[in-house]
Amino acid sequence: MLQPGYRYPWRSHLEPWHGEDMYRELVSKHVQADVDVLDIACAQGEIALEIAPRSRSITGYDRIAAWIAVAQQSARESGLTNTNFVCHDSSAEANGGQVRLPAKAASFDLLICSKGPFHWIEDARRVARPGAVLLMLVPDMTPLTAWTAELPEQLRWQEGNPNWARPAIEQRLTAAGLALHSWWSFDVPELFPNPEELYAWRTWGSTPDEVPPFVQVAANLERIFSQYAGPQGLEIRRRRYLWKAIVPK
Repeated sequence: MLQPGYRYPWRSHLEPWHGEDMYRELVSKHVQADVDVLDIACAQGEIALEIAPRSRSITGYDRIAAWIAVAQQSARESGLTNTNFVCHDSSAEANGGQVRLPAKAASFDLLICSKGPFHWIEDARRVARPGAVLLMLVPDMTPLTAWTAELPEQLRWQEGNPNWARPAIEQRLTAAGLALHSWWSFDVPELFPNPEELYAWRTWGSTPDEVPPFVQVAANLERIFSQYAGPQGLEIRRRRYLWKAIVPK
């Protein structure tokens, strides 16, 4: 990844109750002074560092070493002594064919994951204590718009099945001996104020050789804005899912 953390580099207007804000609120409600937390795919540790002062301990891991280094440095600068950030790939491919979270058995009361992979669910019950809570925010693909096909080819996207997430989650939970407790769906408008911010969104995560430079597509994006944007900007739909599971006691 080119950026020093998992951050959105564009400016846009997003109404409250869009999923990511609700995930943070739900995580916060489950944090207490006697709770040990595992933050899966924690990136630069933003959420982990936010809740660490109210937790007994927090372990965060990610497979990208540069992001973990940022989290470790931020913890030191904040004077936090109850955090542990490790670089780890928990996938089966990286662990001899079996998913492996970086922790001993029965280590955590709360397991959280924001927009990460699903495979960690397979090993969640091993590292969770009885009664532990699992929370995850799942992003969905952006629905097509009236102007998607008018974008330069490298900036277009394909729409996926909007009903894919819950069956996928429930299947993994069942295989891990767990069950879905709660499920929330979010579908809200996100408004981009200008072509530059739309370009930043569509090229996020790409290397310079994978997408055309802005000057090359500016006229195209400006035409789309002039035809389709409203007073607040150009709209897409932001879709997210949020789920909760509880380990049996």
